[in-house]
Amino acid sequence: MEKVRHKSTKRRSLFWRVVLFLLMLSALSVGTLSGYFYASSKAVRKTVGALWQYRGLDVAQAFPGQSSVTLLLLGSDENRDNKKRIYTKHTRSDTIMIAHFDFANRRISVLSIPRDTRVRIPNHGVHKINAAMAIGGPELTADTLREWLGVPIDHHVVIYYNAFRRAVDLLGGVYIHVDKPLHYDDNWGDLHVHLEPGWHRLNGEQALGYVRIRNDSDLARIERQQKFLAALKEHFRHPSTYLKLPQILDAVDENLKTSLSYGQMLALAWFAKSVPSTHIEMVTLPCRPGRSYVYADEEEARRLVDRLFHSAPSRVISPPLPVSTIQ
Repeated sequence: MEKVRHKSTKRRSLFWRVVLFLLMLSALSVGTLSGYFYASSKAVRKTVGALWQYRGLDVAQAFPGQSSVTLLLLGSDENRDNKKRIYTKHTRSDTIMIAHFDFANRRISVLSIPRDTRVRIPNHGVHKINAAMAIGGPELTADTLREWLGVPIDHHVVIYYNAFRRAVDLLGGVYIHVDKPLHYDDNWGDLHVHLEPGWHRLNGEQALGYVRIRNDSDLARIERQQKFLAALKEHFRHPSTYLKLPQILDAVDENLKTSLSYGQMLALAWFAKSVPSTHIEMVTLPCRPGRSYVYADEEEARRLVDRLFHSAPSRVISPPLPVSTIQ
């Protein structure tokens, strides 16, 4: 009996030694991996600093005294010289969105504006809205929208397409259901898209083509952009994505222009991750297509803007959700 008890004790001792060894190995691996990420990624080092500065990326710390923030999101078009080399100086905005982050009610509203919408650009006359970026950058685009629609834009973010390509490739592609055949070739812009109906895992180049092609209408193109954003948010719910974040953050950080601090951007991204899809609304500016311009329904547009951006928010910012409840 004593021998049996002794063997049982030895087995338990061996079991816990193995468990302890595995735990130590795991801790060492995590520590080594974290150290590698910290040393090899500029974005990770900036992220660690932001975590300390804003107490875990709390929007109440990143935007003190504000119950909401409104961003102008611009996707920069690409120009190419006669050797097909990309340059971004004086480019038009290919994507125009206004995103309202309502911290108090944990909601996000996104208004897409067709790039060919006819507007009056301050001190420059009548143009398509995307010309404001080429004339005076994101600042003039924001001024145009403030004057035209009365939208309270607080900050701007310009994303260059190289970041888009690299981020999608680093993610291993994004799954999208294509509703109808999409075939488009633009040799000067070096944009080629050939997709048949059905599910596709789009790489960076294909995804860029999917959101940029305009062989149907600007409104259909905006619908694809909104659909892609929803698919991208869903993709980030997979734990396997987190190991790729340092490279993704570096790619985005190198190809982005913004009036936000790095920490503020991360705080908004963390807030967006915590907002359920049912609390995210994506709409397009009410308008009708013309031969050269897209014409906004001014009355309907102002009603929509009032509902999305001027509804009275709660005075008190909700505390951040526990990590375990984040979707």
